[in-house]
Amino acid sequence: MRKRKITAVLIAVLSVFVLASCAGKGSGGLTEEQQLLFEKICSADEALELSKKTGAVVFETRGCTSGKNTWEEFCNNTSKKKPASVLCAYYYELDREHVSEELYEEEKDMYPQLFFSLIEYDGNEYKISTRMSTEEKPETVETYQYMIRQTGKAPSESSLFDSYEYYLLVDDPSVTWDDISRALFSSQMVEIPRFSTVYQDYTGWKGN
Repeated sequence: MRKRKITAVLIAVLSVFVLASCAGKGSGGLTEEQQLLFEKICSADEALELSKKTGAVVFETRGCTSGKNTWEEFCNNTSKKKPASVLCAYYYELDREHVSEELYEEEKDMYPQLFFSLIEYDGNEYKISTRMSTEEKPETVETYQYMIRQTGKAPSESSLFDSYEYYLLVDDPSVTWDDISRALFSSQMVEIPRFSTVYQDYTGWKGN
């Protein structure tokens, strides 16, 4: 009888230890620090610094600047239909050289901006929740059926890069980035395929 009680106590202690260990990983596969960051209200510059420190996938003007290993791990899990999640941070600055002086003066106080995207995959579909770092709640929550990888050369010699690599969330896996680009810039009324660009990186970057 005494042995049974001791065994029960040991099992209870072990269960508490296991639960505590799992809790430290954060919900949805994120680390605890990343989960807290996704909920934190802060300036764009503070959010950028914290994103890099916590291992989130960070995107700036020239593409992915931090967290490529984190992204690769996420893609590896989703390719095997394993539930996974990843926190991405998109940092935007107002480029004075590529906007009109009027627009720059009108919007300069609104930048820089940083948007968080929490991408969750349940083994069947993707959910993306996007929030500006200075706002309390996500601005959008959307679901998609597929994630596709697209690569290609720069569209023109005047482009700021030689080639690109994109990952898109889509409902139709046959859609290509060229299809989307043509629809976006068409002079006619063309239906734009539903999509969300979640990863972008460039080679041969020529900008600052």
